[in-house]
Amino acid sequence: MSATRKSSQVTILVKALPRPSSGHSETVCCAGITADGQWKRLYPIRYRHGGENFNRWDRVAFDYVANPQDKRVESCKVLQGTIKNLGKCAETDKRPLLEPLITPSMEAAAALGRSLTAIRPDQVRFVFRPKPASAIQQEADAYARSARQANMLDQEVEPFEPTPYMLAFTYVDETGARHTHQCGDWETHTAFWKWRQLYGEERTLQMLKEKYEGEYVKKGVVFVLGTLAKRPKQWTLLGVVRLDKGAYQTGFSF
Repeated sequence: MSATRKSSQVTILVKALPRPSSGHSETVCCAGITADGQWKRLYPIRYRHGGENFNRWDRVAFDYVANPQDKRVESCKVLQGTIKNLGKCAETDKRPLLEPLITPSMEAAAALGRSLTAIRPDQVRFVFRPKPASAIQQEADAYARSARQANMLDQEVEPFEPTPYMLAFTYVDETGARHTHQCGDWETHTAFWKWRQLYGEERTLQMLKEKYEGEYVKKGVVFVLGTLAKRPKQWTLLGVVRLDKGAYQTGFSF
């Protein structure tokens, strides 16, 4: 019996770094929130191969089936060619959408049965270190192999170029526990390449540090984290989201 086809609409919060795949072309894991406050994990998205263009805070509709290889409750196996971009989420809707899903910690999210969550980090530090040349080459080779595996519906693309630095965040969650996570947020790595062309490598890394430790911390930042399908107790940092601090307005008056 074939899997039941379903439809959904979400506001995108996460576009993770592209991942080279041995089974098909380069894919991206995305995540968003439905209008009724449910997390959805969208995979596999062939973002750079065309037809699936959207950014953070875009509202998208898509069809999906359950993924028999991924038992996480939020996971959706997106049917290629069904994604439709419905436009930007209104500024006034951002906090009411995301704020209710923020948990004090990853453990609190797991206790609720979630494999995706958002937290408000404290004492944020953006850290980086050069990757060994051998590691960069291994990543580049893997992306090159994936680029050669595009199917008939995919546009040809140049192999994805890995960032030459390990980018990470250290922070404290609301329980006081300290964590370090490598940054899997695509926008952060995209900013690195864009700014490096304009300002050079050293200045770019300093600008990223100033952006996250200064502007984002001052105005409000949320980390979106998710577990791995094969290691459900291991959480990774998928998205770094600007979101104003403070209580949001519900629209009700008393």
